[in-house]
Amino acid sequence: MVGNDLYHAFFYGYTKKQWGCEPRELPASILKRIPLRFNFNDSYYDKAFQGIPEAGYTEMIANILAHEKIKVLLGTPFVSRRSVERADHLFFTGPLDAYFNFQYGRLGYRTVEFERHDTSGDFQGCAVINYPGMDVPYTRIHEHKHFAPWEKHDGTVYFKEFSKETRPYDPPYYPKRLAGDVNLLSKYIRLAKSEPATSFLGRLGTYRYLNMDEVIADSLDFAVLFSNCVKQERTPPVFPKSESELLT
Repeated sequence: MVGNDLYHAFFYGYTKKQWGCEPRELPASILKRIPLRFNFNDSYYDKAFQGIPEAGYTEMIANILAHEKIKVLLGTPFVSRRSVERADHLFFTGPLDAYFNFQYGRLGYRTVEFERHDTSGDFQGCAVINYPGMDVPYTRIHEHKHFAPWEKHDGTVYFKEFSKETRPYDPPYYPKRLAGDVNLLSKYIRLAKSEPATSFLGRLGTYRYLNMDEVIADSLDFAVLFSNCVKQERTPPVFPKSESELLT
C-alpha cells in the first residue's frame, strides 16, 4: 500500500512491537484496519460520525447497569456453566477458550501495560502519538485530556503503552489469530455449538479483533435476533456470526 520506505518507517517496527512477531505472520486483515489517505484527515476511522460519550464510558455503562431488572455481582468469577445453572440462557463475553477451561489449549492474545505520568500544561498536544521505532520500548502515548477538549485542566496525565504476550493471569486485549490460533478456534467453535443455552459475544467471546462501534452493533443486532427467537420459540444462535465469518 505504501512502499518499502514508508512501510519500514511507520508500520514494521510498530507492528512487531505490538504483536511480538514478524508482520508476515499476521493475517492481512490486521494491517488493512489502518486507513491510507492522501489528505489531511487525521481521524483513525473512515466513519461519518465519531466520538465518545460526553461523560465517558464509565458513566454510560453505569447508567445501563442501573436498570431495575439488572443485578450486578462483583468479585464473582465465572467458574463453569454449572455455576449459573439458574439462568435460562447465558451470554458469555469472556475468552472463548477460558469458558471450556482451555480444553484444547490457549488461544493467542496480546495484552498491554500502562505507565502513568503526571505533569502540568500540555504534554504532546493530541490524544495519541504512535512510536514505530524499535529503539523505543512502548508503542504509543495517550494524553487523556485531549479526548475531551470541552474540558479545561491545568494539569495533564499521560500513559505510555507497552505491548506484551498474555500470561495466564493477564487480561487478554488483542486476539492474535495466527494460523495455529485459527485452527484452535475452529475446535472451540465446534465445542461451543454443544452449548445451546449459551451465546458467545464480543471480542473475547468470538475471538475477533473488533472496534468499539463493531462490538456495540453486534450486541444490538444479536439482542433483536435473540428476542425474536424467544418469541418464536426457536433456539437462539450460539454466535452472532456464522462459523465461516468467525474463521476469516
